[in-house]
Amino acid sequence: MANDAIALHATEMPVPQQSFVSLNELLAIARRESADQMDYYIGVEHLLMALLRIKGGIAVQLFAQHDSSSSYIEFLAQNDDNLNIASHLGIFTPRTSRVIAKAQSYIAQGVAPDERALLRALIEERNSLVVKRILRNLNLRHEQLLSAVDAWQPEQMTNFDLPVPQVQNNDPRYALTPDDLTIIQHIFRASTRVVIERLLSSEGNSYSGARVLLVRAFDAHGREQSPAVVKLHDRRAVLWEKLRYDEYVRDKLPANTAHLIVDALPESSPIGGLKYSFVQGHLDANTTNLRDFARSQPPQIVARWLRERLYNGFRHTWWDQRTAYNFTAWQEYELLLPPALELEALPSVVAKARKIQPLSDALRAEGAFQADEVIALINFTVLKLKPESNTVQLVAGSNAEAMNLSSRVNVKAFDLAAHPNLHRGTIIRRVTGRVIRTRDDILEEQILALAPDFALTSDLLPSHAAFPVRLPNPLRHYRSLLEAQISGTFCPMHGDLHPGNILIGRDSAAWLIDFEWTRDGHTLFDWATLEISLLLELYDPPTPDPWNAAWQMLALLDRLNRVCYAEPHLLNEGLFSAEQPHAQVLIPLVEVRRIVSGLLRRGNWAEYFIPLGLQALRTLNWKDRPLQARRLAYLIVALALKTSREAHEHFATSPDTENDPTETH
Repeated sequence: MANDAIALHATEMPVPQQSFVSLNELLAIARRESADQMDYYIGVEHLLMALLRIKGGIAVQLFAQHDSSSSYIEFLAQNDDNLNIASHLGIFTPRTSRVIAKAQSYIAQGVAPDERALLRALIEERNSLVVKRILRNLNLRHEQLLSAVDAWQPEQMTNFDLPVPQVQNNDPRYALTPDDLTIIQHIFRASTRVVIERLLSSEGNSYSGARVLLVRAFDAHGREQSPAVVKLHDRRAVLWEKLRYDEYVRDKLPANTAHLIVDALPESSPIGGLKYSFVQGHLDANTTNLRDFARSQPPQIVARWLRERLYNGFRHTWWDQRTAYNFTAWQEYELLLPPALELEALPSVVAKARKIQPLSDALRAEGAFQADEVIALINFTVLKLKPESNTVQLVAGSNAEAMNLSSRVNVKAFDLAAHPNLHRGTIIRRVTGRVIRTRDDILEEQILALAPDFALTSDLLPSHAAFPVRLPNPLRHYRSLLEAQISGTFCPMHGDLHPGNILIGRDSAAWLIDFEWTRDGHTLFDWATLEISLLLELYDPPTPDPWNAAWQMLALLDRLNRVCYAEPHLLNEGLFSAEQPHAQVLIPLVEVRRIVSGLLRRGNWAEYFIPLGLQALRTLNWKDRPLQARRLAYLIVALALKTSREAHEHFATSPDTENDPTETH
C-alpha cells in the first residue's frame, strides 16, 4: 500500500478521544526490555515486545485473533538469546533505526495511533528474522498481517471481561489445582460451563509430568461444543510444543491429527495450557489412549489397530517421507540417556578449569572425567530450569534436531536468582563447575536400584536356565551402541510416540497429541519408542521372582529377534498364539516388527536393534514402572548388544545383500 493510501485510510477512521501510548513511550519500553534482557543492542524484537506490553493494544489483539498469546509471540522473538552478562550497550541497531524512521513518517502522514504506525513499519521490515519467524509460525503472509493492521479499529481496545466458566471435575483421580483451574477457564473463556470427563494421563504414567484431560464445554444456551483434549504443563514446555507444532505438524499431517487451537499462558502462572481439537472422527467421553486400550482389548485387536489405524493413518505424511541418512547412533539417541555430567556450579573465574565444548567426544568417552574435577562449559544451551533445586540443564544447541539435545550436563547450585532472564534456548558463554557424577555413575545407581544378582563390574551377565547364553553387561558395553554407524532413513517424526500420546475414539480413529519433541529424524525412532513403552506397560509376570520372569520373557524376545533377521516370513505366520504366556504384549510387538520391516533401509535389522537397546536403557530411570519391567528393560539392552551384531553379520553374509559400504555395522 502506498504511503498516501495509508494516510487516507487512517483519516477515514474516526479515532475516539482516548489516551494512546505515544511512539516515544513505546521506545522507552523497548529500551527497558533490552536492558532487562541484558542485550547488547535495542533490536526489532524489543520494539515488538514493547507493543506486546500494551494491554488490549493492537499487537496483542491481532495475534490473539490467530490463536497466539502475547507470551508465545514474545517467545518467538526471543528464541535465540545469548547470556552475556554486563554487555548491555543500549543503542538502536541500524534495522531498528530504520523501522523507527518509517513509523515516524507514517505518524506524520496521520496514521494513528502510534502503535499502528510502529507495528506496520515493523512488519514491513521483511528481512528481519524476527518478523519472518512470526509470520512462518502463524502461517501468515506480510500482506495479510498488514491488512489486519490497517483494518484494526482503536475502539476494539475496549474489552469487557467475560465471566469465568464454571468447571466441573468428574474424575476422582484428578485433583484440580488453582493453577490448573485458571488455565482451563482461560482456554474456555467463551463458554459458560466446562466438564472435565477424564484424566487421560493417569497418575504415574505421564513421562513428562504433563496432565492431559478430556474436556467438554457448553455455551450460554447449554449447547455442547466439540469435545477437546487439554494439556497442562510447564510454561516453557507449552511454548516449545506450540513452536514445534507450527513448524512441523500444522501443514503436514492428516485431519485426524490433533490441531492446536488455543494456547493459554497467563503471566502470573507457572504453567500453561494447550487445547487440542479434532477435525474428523468422534471424540467423546469414551475416548481413551493406547495404553488403556491395549490393556483392555484382545491382543489381535490391538495389533490390527496398530497397522490399520496408527501406521496407515499417518504413514503417507510421516514415515513414508523417507530419505537416505547415514549417522552415528549418538547423534539421534544420546538424548535418551542420563546426563553426561552432573556439576556443582562454582565462581566463573577458576584457575586451571578444563574447557569442554558441546558435542565433545570426551562427554561420551569412558573414564574421561574424575570426581571433583573442575570443568568449564563453553557455549552450552539451556534446555530446562529447575528453580526448586537451583539446577539448570544444558545441551548442545536449541534447534529441533536430536543432536542438539546431546551433550547434556546438569549444573546444580546454579544461582538462578542472579540470572532472571535465563530460559530455554539461552546460550551460556561459560559456566564452571565441579564434577559430582558422570553418566556411568548415574547408570550404576539406576542398576543398583534393580537389586541385581550379578556383579556390576563383570564384563558379561551370568547365564540363566531360561537363557543359557551369557550376554554383554550393558553398564560396560552400552557405548558400543552409541558409537555404532547406522545406514538408515530420515523423515518427519513424532518424537515421543508412547501410548499415552496416542488417543483412540469411538470409531477407533487414531489421534496424536504432544508435539514438544516433533522433528525430522531417524525413521525408526518412533517405533522403537512405541515398542519399549508398550512392552513395559503390558508386561505383567505372574511369578514372584522378577529376575526369573524377566529371563523367561527375554528368551521369547530373542526368538522374535532371530525371526526378524533370519526367518522374516514367520512374522506373517502367527509366531505367538493368544493362549501362551505374555501373548497380550507379544502379539502387538510382532505387528510393530512387521511395520518396521517395511521401514528398514535395506533389510538390515541392526538398524532397529541398536535404537531398541538405547530406548530400553532410557527406561531404567522410570521409577513409576514396576521393578520387574525395569529389570526386563536392562536385559533388553544386553540382548540388543548381542542381536545387533548377529543381525549385521547375517545381513553382511546374505547372498541378497548388495555391496554398499555405508551399511550399518
